[in-house]
Amino acid sequence: MTEIEKFYYSFNQEVATLQLSDENGESQEQSFTRVCLDMLTQVNETYNAVVAYDEKGLGTKGQHKINGYAISENCDTIDLFISIFTPSDNIESIEKAQIDRGCTRITNFFSKSFFNNYENEVAETSSIFEFAHQLATSQVIRNNLIRVNAFILTNNRYKGEIPLPKEVNGHKIFYNIIDIDKLYSISDQSRLPIQLDLTEHNIKPPCLPIPTGTEDYDGYLTFLPGSFLALLYEQYGFKLLEQNVRSFLQFRAGINRGIKDTIMKRPQMFFAFNNGISATADKIELDETNTYIRKIDNLQIVNGGQTTATLFHTSKEAKENIDHVLVPVKISVINNSENSYEIVKYISKFANTQNKINDADLSANDPVLVEIEKMSRYMLTPITGNAQHYWFFDRISRQYDNLLSQNSKSKTRKKAFELKYPKVCKFTKYELAKFYNSYYELEENGKIVVGPHCVVDGNEVNFRAFRDYVMPNLEVNQVFYEDLIAKAILFKDVDKRHGTKRSKTPPIGDMKQVMVPYSIALLKIATNGCLDLAKIWKKQQVSEELSDYMYNLMVRLNQYLKDNTPRSNIIEWATKEDCWVKVKSEFQIPDTASIKDDICSKVDMEQRYATENDFDSEYHELCTQLVSSIDYVTWLRIAEWGKDSGCLSLSDQNSAKNIAHKLKFDYKFNRQEIEKAVIIYEITSRNNYEIFIEEIEKENSDAQLSKEHVMKMLAWEKTLLVLDGWQFKIVQQSILIDKYSKFRENELLLMKKKLIDNGFEIT
Repeated sequence: MTEIEKFYYSFNQEVATLQLSDENGESQEQSFTRVCLDMLTQVNETYNAVVAYDEKGLGTKGQHKINGYAISENCDTIDLFISIFTPSDNIESIEKAQIDRGCTRITNFFSKSFFNNYENEVAETSSIFEFAHQLATSQVIRNNLIRVNAFILTNNRYKGEIPLPKEVNGHKIFYNIIDIDKLYSISDQSRLPIQLDLTEHNIKPPCLPIPTGTEDYDGYLTFLPGSFLALLYEQYGFKLLEQNVRSFLQFRAGINRGIKDTIMKRPQMFFAFNNGISATADKIELDETNTYIRKIDNLQIVNGGQTTATLFHTSKEAKENIDHVLVPVKISVINNSENSYEIVKYISKFANTQNKINDADLSANDPVLVEIEKMSRYMLTPITGNAQHYWFFDRISRQYDNLLSQNSKSKTRKKAFELKYPKVCKFTKYELAKFYNSYYELEENGKIVVGPHCVVDGNEVNFRAFRDYVMPNLEVNQVFYEDLIAKAILFKDVDKRHGTKRSKTPPIGDMKQVMVPYSIALLKIATNGCLDLAKIWKKQQVSEELSDYMYNLMVRLNQYLKDNTPRSNIIEWATKEDCWVKVKSEFQIPDTASIKDDICSKVDMEQRYATENDFDSEYHELCTQLVSSIDYVTWLRIAEWGKDSGCLSLSDQNSAKNIAHKLKFDYKFNRQEIEKAVIIYEITSRNNYEIFIEEIEKENSDAQLSKEHVMKMLAWEKTLLVLDGWQFKIVQQSILIDKYSKFRENELLLMKKKLIDNGFEIT
C-alpha cells in the first residue's frame, strides 16, 4: 500500500467515524466537508468556514448546490465549498464533466444569493439562510468584496484542467479543485502551494533557461502579460506575495505612481521602463521544445510585488486595459529547501533597484519576526477602560496602511478597524529594535554590541545589532510578547515626557534621541533588571510615579551630558560605546524609592519566565474549558443574537457558528479559535448575559469551587477593582449560589486566574 493509499484509508475512516457520531444523522458528504474544511483552515487556506448545505433543481438548468462557506474578516474574500464525495475503498478518478457541473452549481448559488435575493426562497431555519441573507443585504460585503473562491472538494483524483475564472455581474469567481492528492499534500506538507497551468490561460511565455553554476537553484528568464499578473493578484492576493518583504505602497510612492502613469499613458513602453519581477518557484515545466513555460508550482513574487499590485489596482480603479503591458520576469527555482530563506532574502536585497529596500525589510520573513506578528494578531490587551485592543506589528512595510485603506470604504468599518488596531499601537521593525535594545545590553568579546548607544546611532545600525545579536537567541512566547509591549509603552511614554518644540510644555532639551534610550537603559540598572513589566502590560500604561521618575532622570542626564561630553557634538558622542560606559560608571542615578511599587523581586521575575509555558498552557486550558462548557445550541443563539443586535461582526457571527459545529462534532480547537471564542463570550456577556441562563442553571455534581472561596475573591476584588464590571457582577451573584454549574465554575476559575495574576493569594 502506497503512502497516499494509507492516507486515503485513514481519511475515509475519519469521515465515517464523524458521520456515525452525529446524532442528527448528518450525511457522509457533509462529514467529508467538515474534515476538508478543518484541514484547509489548518493551512490558512480559509478561515471561519461554516458547513451549511443547500441544493435546488439538480439536473435542471438553474441547479445549484453548496456544502459550506466562509467570509474573510475584512469581507474582501468569500469562499464557497461544494463537495463531490464517492464512498469507495479505492481511489477513483473524477471526470471533468463532474467538475464542470460542480462549478456551475456553486456559481449559480452565488449568483442567486448575491443578485436575486435567494434568501426569500429559503426557510429561516435552514443552515444556509444566514449566508444567503448576508450576500443579499450586507453593504460591507458589496463595498469590500474583491475575490470569490469556489472550492470543489472531492475524495477522488482529478487530472483534468482547472476551469477558468467566470465573471458574474462584475465579480470573478476563481475555481480551486481540492482532490485527494491535494488533501494528502496538505496533510504531508502543511501547505497548499499556488500551482499555475499557463496553458489554461491561453498564454505561452517564451522562456530562456539560464546556467547558474550551482545546484542550489535553476534560473529562467521570461515575460508575462500585465493582465495575467493582475488576475493572479486578484485571485490570490497576499498569498502570492508571502515571500515579499513589503506590502503594497499604494500610489504615494513615486515609483508606484510612475508605474501607473506608464500603464495608463504608454503601455507599450512598460517592458523597457520597468525592471520587472523576481520570483521563486518549486518547479517549472516547459513544453516539448523547452521554449515555453507550461506550468509553475508554488510561484512567489519576491521583488515586484509593487508592480503586480499596481497592475491590479490600476486595471480596477482606472478601468485600464492592460493586455498590451508586458512585464519582464526572472524566476529562480529553488532546489535546496534548507537554504531557501537565505536565498530568498538575498534575492530581495540584490534584485531590488526600484523602491528603496532596507535591512529591516530584508529580514521581514525571519521566523522570529513572523512569530511576533502572529502573536500581535491574536493576543488582546487586558481590559482597560472597559475596552480591549491589539497592538499591530507592521512586519511587512505598509501592512497597516493597506488594511486601513481596505476598511476605509465605510466609516463604520474604518472606525471598527481603528478601535481594534489603534494607530498609536502600531509598531515597525525599526521601532521593535528600539524598544528592545533600549532595555537590553549585550557584551561580546569585551565589546558592548547591543545597548542604548546603538539606538542613538540610527535605525539601520540599531536594527542590524538587533538582527545579528538578539534575534538568533530570542524565544517568542507569551511572556516575551507581553514584556515587549510593556517596553513599547515605556518607550512611548518617556518619549512623550521629554517633549519636542511642538509640545504644550517646553522640551527637556534638544537631545531626545539620546535621552530616551539612555534613560531607559539607566532605569534597568536602577531597578536591577526587575522593573515590573507585567504591571505595565496589564495596565497598558506606566504609573504616574514611574513617568515622573523618568522625567526627572532625563533632566539630570541632559545636564550631565552637557557638562561631561568631551566633544562638541553630544549626539555623535552618544553613539559611541565609550559614552555609554562613561554614563554607566559616573552618572548618579536617582533613588528609586518613589517607584518601589513598579519594581518586583528577582524571585518573582525569575519565576515568571521559568513558568511561562505552564502559565500559557494554564490560561489556554481554562479558556478551552469555558468555551467547551457552553452548549453548541447556545453558541448558535449567540450568533443569531449578534446578527440581530449588531454587536457581532459578520466574522464573529460565523466564528460563533463554527464553534457550535466544532463542539457538536467534538472537533479540537486551535489556540486562535479559543482566543476568538473568548472574545465573543466577553462581548456577549457585556451586552446580553441573559443568553447564558440555561448554562448557569445546569446541575454539576462535580463542582469544586466553594462559596467561601468565591467570597474571598469578591472581598479582594473590592479593594483593587481588577475585574470588568460584568465580571464583578458574576462574582457578586455567585455568593448567593450553593452549587455552581460547569459553565459558572469555569467562568469563576478564569476570573480567579485574572485575580491571581494581579496579586490575589489563596489562604
